[in-house]
Amino acid sequence: MNIIITGSISYDRIMDFPGRFREHILPDKIHILNVSFTLNRFEEQFGGTAGNIAYNLKLLGLEPIIVAAAGGDFGCYAERLEKIGIKTKHVAIFENDQTATAQMITDLDDNQISAFYPGALAFGSQVGIPEEFKNKENLLIIAPSTKQEIAKRCQEAKASQLPYIFDPGQQIIALSPEEAVFGAANSKVSIFNDYEWQVFSDKSKLSLTDLTGKGIVVIVTRGQEGSIIYTLEREYKISAANPEQVEDPTGAGDAYRAGIIAGIVNNWDWQIAGQLASTIASFAVEHYGTQRHEPTLEQIRERYQKSFQNNCPI
Repeated sequence: MNIIITGSISYDRIMDFPGRFREHILPDKIHILNVSFTLNRFEEQFGGTAGNIAYNLKLLGLEPIIVAAAGGDFGCYAERLEKIGIKTKHVAIFENDQTATAQMITDLDDNQISAFYPGALAFGSQVGIPEEFKNKENLLIIAPSTKQEIAKRCQEAKASQLPYIFDPGQQIIALSPEEAVFGAANSKVSIFNDYEWQVFSDKSKLSLTDLTGKGIVVIVTRGQEGSIIYTLEREYKISAANPEQVEDPTGAGDAYRAGIIAGIVNNWDWQIAGQLASTIASFAVEHYGTQRHEPTLEQIRERYQKSFQNNCPI
């Protein structure tokens, strides 16, 4: 089974401001806002939903294939992916644009000012899934990217009978009701956080049983409260595995998805898959950045056993 990951590839530029925004932004002068912040930390990191999920799958010993769009500055990211064994030949390069970039400044109160430049991500819908992967023996992950790309991937997968995980993330707000219904109703698995599920439910007018009744698995993540996996037969309540420390929750969701994918590929029981997903996510939150955690398989096994009192499947 080939695991095809679609979604975003981006550079994340993370900055810390050793003060408080509220001391520099005057409410009565907001109409003539002109502020500058001197930073004490700047890091450029590798990110994006496709890159993050593929990275975590590699940690679990699997071989993901990324199909995505990047810009002419993708070189160092590509080199890093290749170095850890993730092939990049299906990442389309748009030389005249830049790879998507997220820039985040955080102050002492954990307030954040962010800016996102989509760059080459805007061309993601022009990148087709290679014909060699379009069959029911493979698995496609439709991770958050642009509205246009998510809608196209669902149509591509349906037309080629390619099983897929529908994971629109925050783009569930941008999708039309028809696109949201099509994406979930034709998926093998649909994943939302609790807020996204509420948006989807309101927009689509579909209930959990409307989806699970068709054999679709629905997963709702709830942060520190764990997750719930709903199937036709039953629901599985998955508790969160305990990290040694919490440095940054960003990227935990992508790590969780890698665990779910591993469960599907290996045909594990959903309880086991969810617990592995929870375990790998707990390593992601221990580091500042989405691809900084580097647990060995032995460390993953140890934490799984400690958190869930049974043996890890890997």
